[in-house]
Amino acid sequence: MGMIRSGVLFAVVVLLFWSFFAGNIFLTMDMSLDYDNVKPELTAVIKEVAAGQIDLDSEVDSRIDEMNSYCENNTNVSEFVFSEQDQTFVVSCETIAQGSEAVLNQSIDGMVEEGYYKEYDCDFIDCIRELDLSQPFVLVSAKAKDYWKGKFYFSLIVSLILIVLVFFLVEQKFNLPIVVGIVMVLSSLPFMKINWLLSFFADQMYLQIFSIFLSKSYTVFLIMFSLGLFILILGVVLRFFKFGFWISGLFEKFGKKKDVEKSSKPVVPVKKVVKANKSPTSSDAREDTRRIKKVVGKK
Repeated sequence: MGMIRSGVLFAVVVLLFWSFFAGNIFLTMDMSLDYDNVKPELTAVIKEVAAGQIDLDSEVDSRIDEMNSYCENNTNVSEFVFSEQDQTFVVSCETIAQGSEAVLNQSIDGMVEEGYYKEYDCDFIDCIRELDLSQPFVLVSAKAKDYWKGKFYFSLIVSLILIVLVFFLVEQKFNLPIVVGIVMVLSSLPFMKINWLLSFFADQMYLQIFSIFLSKSYTVFLIMFSLGLFILILGVVLRFFKFGFWISGLFEKFGKKKDVEKSSKPVVPVKKVVKANKSPTSSDAREDTRRIKKVVGKK
C-alpha cells in the first residue's frame, strides 16, 4: 500500500511540474502580447514587410508632394488617406508636414495598431489554421492575448487541483510547501535563457515574430522563481517550527513522567514514639493495688 501511494504521489508531482511549466508558457505569452510590448517589436518586423512586399518607402516618397498639396488645399481636412496593395493608410496633415520619414513611421504604427486590435470572425485556433503567412498579425493580436490568458487560468486551476492531491498523498503534511516550492522553482529555470537562445535567430523575420511571444520570459522566470523560493522557505520555516514544537512536547512529556514517578512512590508509615513519662493507665493502677494487698496480707 505504501509503495502504491508513493508511486501515485510521484506521478502527481510530475504532472504538477508540467502544469507549472505550461502555466509559465501561457503567462509568458499573455504578458508578452501586451500592446505596449508588441508595438516596438512588431514595428521592426512590419518595416521589413513594408519594405519588401509593399515597398511603402517608395510609395511615400513618390506621393509626399501630393500629400502636402492636398493638405494645403483642403484646410478643413486633417488627414490624408491612401492605399497600397489592399492596405489602407491614414496619415495626419501635421505628420505630412514633417516629411517622408514621419509619414512612413505613422503608416507603420497604423498597421501595427490595426493588426493588433482587428476583429476576427473565427476562434483563435481556427484563425491559426486559416492563417495567411503574409499577414501573421493574428498571432500577436489582442485575440491571441486573450486566448493565452484563458489558458493560463486553466493551468492555474489544474495546478491547484494537483496541489490538493499532493496534500492528501504526502504523509507529513508540513512537507507540502517544500514540495510545491521545489517544483515551482524547477519549472521556472528554463525561462531564464529563452531570450538568449532566440537572439541567435534575430535575422529571420518569422522567428522575430515568434520571439515576440517569449519576450517576457525572463520576467516570468523572476516571478515564478521568487514565488517558488518564498514557498520553499516558508515550508522550511514551518518544518523547523514543527520540529521545535515536537522537541518542546517531548520535554513536556518527560517532565510529566518524572512527576508521575515521584507521586507514585510508596509512603513509609511513621511510628509514633511513646514518651517514657506518660501518665499511667487504669490497668497499671490495678496491678499496683494487687501488689500492695499481697504485702499487707503477709504481715
